Amino acid sequence: MKTSSSYCLPVLALLLNRGQLADASKSSENVNNNDTNPRMEYANGNPKSKTTSKIKGTESGHLEDQRELQYSAGPPRKQPAAQTPPTTNSKGDLIIPHEAKWPLSTSTTTWEQGMLSPTEAPSETPSEMPSFSPTKIASATLAGLSYIPGKLNNYQNGLLLSEGLQSRIIATSMEKVELADGTYSRFGFHDSPDGAAVFADPESGGWSYVSNSERENGDGGVGAIVFNADGEVVGYKHLQVGTSYNCSGGKTPWDTWVSCEEHDYGRIWQVDPTGLRPPEETSMSATLGKFESFAYDIRNFDKPQFFVTEDNTYGALRRFTASNPNWDDPWSILHGEGVLEYLVLLPSTGDRWDEEGTYYWTDDLDAAKSNARSFYMHTEGLDVYHNELFLASKVQYSLFILDLDSDTYKRFPTDVGLFDGQPDQMKRLIRDGNVETSSTFDVNEPEEEPLLYFCEELGDSQGIHARDANNWYYTILESSEYGRETTGLAFSPDGKHMYFSFQWAGVIFDIWRDDGLPFYGKTLDVHYHHRPDENDEAATRGGRDMWS
Repeated sequence: MKTSSSYCLPVLALLLNRGQLADASKSSENVNNNDTNPRMEYANGNPKSKTTSKIKGTESGHLEDQRELQYSAGPPRKQPAAQTPPTTNSKGDLIIPHEAKWPLSTSTTTWEQGMLSPTEAPSETPSEMPSFSPTKIASATLAGLSYIPGKLNNYQNGLLLSEGLQSRIIATSMEKVELADGTYSRFGFHDSPDGAAVFADPESGGWSYVSNSERENGDGGVGAIVFNADGEVVGYKHLQVGTSYNCSGGKTPWDTWVSCEEHDYGRIWQVDPTGLRPPEETSMSATLGKFESFAYDIRNFDKPQFFVTEDNTYGALRRFTASNPNWDDPWSILHGEGVLEYLVLLPSTGDRWDEEGTYYWTDDLDAAKSNARSFYMHTEGLDVYHNELFLASKVQYSLFILDLDSDTYKRFPTDVGLFDGQPDQMKRLIRDGNVETSSTFDVNEPEEEPLLYFCEELGDSQGIHARDANNWYYTILESSEYGRETTGLAFSPDGKHMYFSFQWAGVIFDIWRDDGLPFYGKTLDVHYHHRPDENDEAATRGGRDMWS
């Protein structure tokens, strides 16, 4: 195992102690496609050139056969009634009236449409996997916990797991997905799974795992695995087809998925997790690029702001400020008029390694590209927490924290070793009043240390890792059998299921705890990269070394 310096640790310790991260994303997914082949039948052709006119509505990235859309996704949904603008609670979390959301249909038959017909064969013999439906527990104490992060002693399904964890493979690229009733999905699971998120269905209690496909030449897209309230797989469908290199993205405040294409002429799409609306190119990609991650700042509802990173040597962070946001139809906010600007950093002494500086936004794309080349090239990770924007440069091994109110920033080095590769793709896990974990259980919560979970990119042994508030490191699980790059880390709404993928192998895992409790912790959506450094002693304080 490589080791890690403590230089970047105060930043993450600070993040861990900031309290609950606001996300306000609860919805679920559906999909639409008319293919009977296990492989995704995407439109052929290379990425569009700069001369291609901007795509609107159903002209691209969506199936043309609307009859099949109705068959796959169910009847059209009524438009929501007029609503009042969203507000925030005392924690600063977004509160959108229920009518403002676009939840999935809760009918089981809706999800089963487009699937093979159920058989009358007996169900499989019950396995040892526990039911994850809401239960009441009289009490919970540390003595009753079985999950020991970092103590790797359980080998199954090609994974070396921490004590107290179980696993199952729920999908494999190019193969039809096996459903809980013994049938199989109509379509094969998409290839090269990458960025992902979970959307809850508050009506049925289920959820969907929405995942990008990072394939080239129009073979990319977005797919969704659908779960019932017990965590069982009940469907899989395609949400978007015909795009290329769908890398990462992010959730919107109104519970839709933003999918970013990462190639020279990439576009930024808004995707409905239910599949009822066709994907639509956003106004954020008026100028094309190799897009990566999405985040937002909606503290001012009159001028909501949206940010996207670009994984490129000249990739400038862009900001889109909507001019006339219509909160009665939040989908339209990303497709209407607005101001598109780009980040320019001004280090205090003009040196790229300065630890602080100021910044401004400009509409001069060329100037911003030059500035990105000098100070923050190849940014991937992106997140916004209250008035702070977190931006990670994988090439410069730097984490930038921008104060969105004072136009100042600080830079923290991340050029220290951690495990065997580069940590990547941290996703939020929120535990507050908006998450089912708090209301599902009638328990005295165990005094577990919350963890910050993240994936790892590159290296001989890939896995999921975590930090605690004391800066101790833990390898939650790892494997050398599935190739490079773990991606798509996400948690079920109740926190009891951890999902992730090995991109090269194209497998999706479901991880849960023996004791049936949630994964207490949270994550930050910054792709954190570390340069190997075997001489650093910081990482030897915790993680797998604790149990060797």
